[in-house]
Amino acid sequence: MEKQAEIELRPEDRGDDYDAIVVGSGYGGSVAACRMSRAGIKVCLLEKGRRWKAEDFPTDSWKIMSAVRYQNQNLGIRFGPEDALFQLYEQNDSLAAVACGLGGGSLVNAGVMLPTPIRARRNLKWPKEWERDWDICESSAAAMLRIQSSSVKFPIAKVMGEIAGAEFEANIESSVKLSVNFDVEEPPSNPPRLEQINSCFACGNCLAGCPYNAKNSTDKNYLISAIQAGCTIRTKCQVQYVIKNPHGICQPGGISRERRWRVYINEIDYITSDWVILSAGVLGTTEILFRSQMRGLRLPDTLGSGFSCNGNNLAYVAGWKPCTPEWLWIEQKAIIRDTFPR
Repeated sequence: MEKQAEIELRPEDRGDDYDAIVVGSGYGGSVAACRMSRAGIKVCLLEKGRRWKAEDFPTDSWKIMSAVRYQNQNLGIRFGPEDALFQLYEQNDSLAAVACGLGGGSLVNAGVMLPTPIRARRNLKWPKEWERDWDICESSAAAMLRIQSSSVKFPIAKVMGEIAGAEFEANIESSVKLSVNFDVEEPPSNPPRLEQINSCFACGNCLAGCPYNAKNSTDKNYLISAIQAGCTIRTKCQVQYVIKNPHGICQPGGISRERRWRVYINEIDYITSDWVILSAGVLGTTEILFRSQMRGLRLPDTLGSGFSCNGNNLAYVAGWKPCTPEWLWIEQKAIIRDTFPR
């Protein structure tokens, strides 16, 4: 990394101003910061969590416990470090897991990179002009994230191959693209200047952070590019709320340097900017907006309603036995019915 990415916010920074402030460093925030910085815009990215190096990620159950923060709304309890890698929220019958760190969810996801389905691109809610550049943008993202075909030859994948073979025999050899380095494909002829990473050891620790520095999380590509273009990144900096700057009146001709927005990191200290991009995830962004609404920011009454998250289903497989054809047929029909409701 050519420039230090971890910059602590100091009290004397109150009143610092930027053209744009980006909150959150996952895929949305890192891409926004990168694109704007490379366009010559003065950008500051604020991240609640800290920077995680490969050797910092937990590799066993005991270490994972120390990297978890748990909060139960019904019981009113919370414990664990505030900058824990995994932030767990439980309320009623819902449990949400959120990643916290420079790189956001890209630190602890599986890194699966699939092209946008045609049926999704045909949705009328997308602006028509986006379709023109869709393939170009996907190719650009693939190059930046350095996606590669996953290897299906790892010895430890034998059991999973036996399980999946009966159900997905036709597709077992077709590998998906991952933002993980397998060193099985030729690098692009003119690669961007990004952080060097190692090769995957098939340890299976992707969902707890890669301890071998083989995953192309956003802190190794988009954020590196943003820093090289002049972006300021501040970690361990949790945004509390956003309000309009009472002194941010734009004069004709753009003479005034007062900014339009104040982004508060506590009840006293704030940073100003003309544009604010909230990309702190489903829960983080909504929480910031609720706090901002309580302090006078006019927002729709529907705030907090109708949003969704990834909705991933986690399951453990133990004591597996080959299934009979009759059972397999019934379960396949059930999966199709539940996954693609009419």
